Amino acid sequence: MDSAEKQDIGNLAASIDYFTNSLYQAVATGTNENVFMSPFSVATVLSMVYLGARQNSAKQIENVLKITSNPDSVALAFKEYFSLLKNSDKLVTFNSVNRLYASEIFPISEDYKNNMVKYFFSDIENVDFITNAEKTRITINDWVKNNTNNKITDLLQSGRLTPQSILVLINAVYFKGMWAKIFSEHATESTKFYLRSDKTVFHDFMYTSEDFNTKISDNYKVVELPYIGKAFSMFVILPNEINGLAALEKEINAQFLKDIVDRKGFKMMSLLLHMPKFRLESSFQLVEVLKNLGLPDIFDPLKADLSGMTGGENNIYASEMFHKAFVDVNEEGTEAAAATDIGCLMCDDYFLNCMDFDVNHPFTFLIVDNRTKIIHFIGKVTNPTT
Repeated sequence: MDSAEKQDIGNLAASIDYFTNSLYQAVATGTNENVFMSPFSVATVLSMVYLGARQNSAKQIENVLKITSNPDSVALAFKEYFSLLKNSDKLVTFNSVNRLYASEIFPISEDYKNNMVKYFFSDIENVDFITNAEKTRITINDWVKNNTNNKITDLLQSGRLTPQSILVLINAVYFKGMWAKIFSEHATESTKFYLRSDKTVFHDFMYTSEDFNTKISDNYKVVELPYIGKAFSMFVILPNEINGLAALEKEINAQFLKDIVDRKGFKMMSLLLHMPKFRLESSFQLVEVLKNLGLPDIFDPLKADLSGMTGGENNIYASEMFHKAFVDVNEEGTEAAAATDIGCLMCDDYFLNCMDFDVNHPFTFLIVDNRTKIIHFIGKVTNPTT
């Protein structure tokens, strides 16, 4: 990347990471459920809308995403970043699909369609919501399924689309990567995970003894688990107290996340790492969430100004917005890097100098692009068995 591209993507990263905190606080805080989502993907679709938004609708998107540049600069930053992703190695699987489906009674301008392809590698499809809402739902679900390695199915439940649907914003994400430092399947064993201090479940835990980039704080600790190729990492943020996740979530803000992504206060430490396997799938209807974050107008037929999409006609608004994400964390891929697994044969003196990092109670985690410091995913695990 040249200096201009770095600046563009740096501004994009700051915007995405700010929005990551906002969306996590709106969706995850206060619930005891597992959560997994991609604020990056949600922000991508909102930025696609932003390119066609005008007046107060555009200003609200700017405020929610903390955009400080003009729409063309934002679109260019996405183009540069998507080009980087497209040309990256294939050591991790990263599929992010975004599409806008508009009622065929509202034709979208060719300029706007061209910009979607040019900047976002996406497009808009005109569909028949009025007489074929159910058929359109199936078409959308099939498209999402085909673009996420069949991992995300039935994104839109039956009856979700109606003849009143106008503009539907869709995003779905699938990620899977092999660890750079492996977990041996032979070391995996069932042990206790504390749902809370007085309630446990048994679950499969992976185990390894390695040097990891680690941060120790008064109330929590963080370990960085790089994926092979090291372009991406998972950061596991574990409260020190078994019942400490709610208190930890009160500490999480944009600066908290930035410090982790910037690895502030991290150092390499020898760990005895116990990590639960988990598989998460979350889905959200985001209209009310985004309204509460300060973005009501684009969902209001009387206030929305998306005239940049229609070439001047101010007669379209966003009626629905859905998001679904899937992640699978296990030992898979470790055989390809088995030669580096030396932890099982270390002498006793080595273990005496290791810190026990036991992820045996509710925690939160991030998946980050290390090259750009963009947070792609954020989630929390309160019960790995579900």
